[in-house]
Amino acid sequence: MDYLDYVNEDQRVPPARHVLADKSDPFQHFDDISFRDRFRMYKKDAMEIISQLNLKLSSVTQRGWPLPVCLQVLMTLRFLACGTFHRETGDLFGVSEPTVCKVIHRVCRAICELRGQYINFPDATIQVNYKVSFYEYGHFPGVIGCIDGTHVPIKCPSTPDAEEYRNRKNWFSINVQGVCTPQLQFSNIVARWKGATHDSRIFLNSSLNAQFERGEHNGILLGDSGYAQKNFLLTPYLHPTTAEQWRYNQAHMRTRGLVERMFGIYKSRFQGLRKTLRFKPRRCCIVIIATAVLHNYLKQCRCPDPPVEEDDNPVAPPFTTDAREGLAYRDAFALCHFK
Repeated sequence: MDYLDYVNEDQRVPPARHVLADKSDPFQHFDDISFRDRFRMYKKDAMEIISQLNLKLSSVTQRGWPLPVCLQVLMTLRFLACGTFHRETGDLFGVSEPTVCKVIHRVCRAICELRGQYINFPDATIQVNYKVSFYEYGHFPGVIGCIDGTHVPIKCPSTPDAEEYRNRKNWFSINVQGVCTPQLQFSNIVARWKGATHDSRIFLNSSLNAQFERGEHNGILLGDSGYAQKNFLLTPYLHPTTAEQWRYNQAHMRTRGLVERMFGIYKSRFQGLRKTLRFKPRRCCIVIIATAVLHNYLKQCRCPDPPVEEDDNPVAPPFTTDAREGLAYRDAFALCHFK
């Protein structure tokens, strides 16, 4: 019998060979939903952003074995989506840890160059539409944006000013100022201030504040009590005493809640912003701007928002000021619109 088995060996039908998917090409390896879960966008959206970055990321020399632009972008998106260590990201894509680090910074810088295309403060025509949208949502008149700050954790910098990055929750961070649209997109972002910096100081030193001071915008911003009350930036009453002030606060709280919701979606989409960014502060700021550009891009592509997670974000202490002009303007505004 053993001899017959040996003789008939060549006549046996070989089993069907199992063909493994090519994991080096995520476009082929994952279906559209699985791809979105891992890279925070659908395949068509990823292909579009890759095409926009192609010229910026293409190697100008043929030295070595340059990584395809597609792989560079997907590697960066995977890091921003998960916040994993470079070694784990490198293992996924079959490259070294130093290569991952270089690619991430190169791609993020290229994405930042698209900022003018995706992050813009509204002009006069769009401001009219924003006022209508904000009023329909929260019944607060004249609003063209809601402003707030959020902290992105970073590792302790190895510089003499390291303690200036320690925020009120006692961890190191970059304090990021953002202004949101009714569609929960960034219309303005400032990402260069240390974690200990007060929200109001960031705004007072911003170009946006200078534009409002010069009267370039016809509308108001809504901010929390961490900002100084101005004629164009309205804050809530800490101790409302009249019916008008109570109604003002209710409409203010509901409308300004949009910026907090935007930050929640933004950080849930890019989990790397919830975990500690282990770069130098300057590079962290580049990563933050790049994710804001991608956030607006995905909102414009109508990519579904991820479930929002609770954010452990330090709350700015109330800004104390004796600017009577701003406080008088708020009183008159509340009496006129919330009587």
